[in-house]
Amino acid sequence: MTNERRADKRFLLHLPVEITGVDESGIQFVEQSRIEDAGGMGCRFSLRTAVQQGAILSVEPLGHEGEHLGDEYPRLFVIIWVEAKADRVSVGARCLQEGEFADSCSSTDVSSSKSPEK
Repeated sequence: MTNERRADKRFLLHLPVEITGVDESGIQFVEQSRIEDAGGMGCRFSLRTAVQQGAILSVEPLGHEGEHLGDEYPRLFVIIWVEAKADRVSVGARCLQEGEFADSCSSTDVSSSKSPEK
């Protein structure tokens, strides 16, 4: 018997992505990372930025050189779990389903997020 609780299969990957979101302090960030594994409903990746469970992130696939791909677009994910590891956090995220974004936006004040100072 295995301790695996997921119903879907997971695939080990190493795909470059750009993550956009709001950190624990309410400041917007953009960071490049790599998808470490993925399944039908979600994925796992690590970040340098501290984020909170329940936050919504945009994940955009990138080319092998880190370039933006014209035929790809960002997808929205909700953070299911966060685990601190040295100077990074490992994040498990689930794809937002149709209609979920509107529900979560009604309880989140997006206008209060702060832009990084230059």
